[in-house]
Amino acid sequence: MQDGQDGAELRGLAADEAPPAPLVDAALFRGIVKMQPFTSWTGLEIVRVEYGHVETRMTLRRDDMVQHHGFLHGGLIAFLADNVSAYAAATTIGDVLTAQFSVNYLSPGIGEAFVARGHVVKAGKRQVVTRADIFAVNAGEEKLIAVASAVILPAGAAALDRPPAKSAG
Repeated sequence: MQDGQDGAELRGLAADEAPPAPLVDAALFRGIVKMQPFTSWTGLEIVRVEYGHVETRMTLRRDDMVQHHGFLHGGLIAFLADNVSAYAAATTIGDVLTAQFSVNYLSPGIGEAFVARGHVVKAGKRQVVTRADIFAVNAGEEKLIAVASAVILPAGAAALDRPPAKSAG
């Protein structure tokens, strides 16, 4: 956890109190990944889902995911941060939309794969604040390459199981 807080404290629980079950589980997230064309294209994998915490992984494809220096494209790093932030928030409040996020790039995206870990910093009724850490993985070793913060909003009546609308063009 960040800032000396443990998971129970972040969720407003006593240290000996068990966290609630996530409102969105790994199976539903995997279904969402399949229904979203871009997310599906990335090959994003759902690794871990707990109340307030999500971990994802994406394997690098050098033929279509790198920029001109051969690093993972910054847009894909931002994608990882946005998705894992929204997913972590969704475990606490259900269907969500990102209202704002900021990413700080710390090192080039050089790796075989990339792991994103998101957690809820504070969940309220109207917004959830999250943090995401993005790691490059090389030979099993992780290197922190980006950190992000986000404000996530409940989506209201938007359906999690509705595929994206097709464009008219």
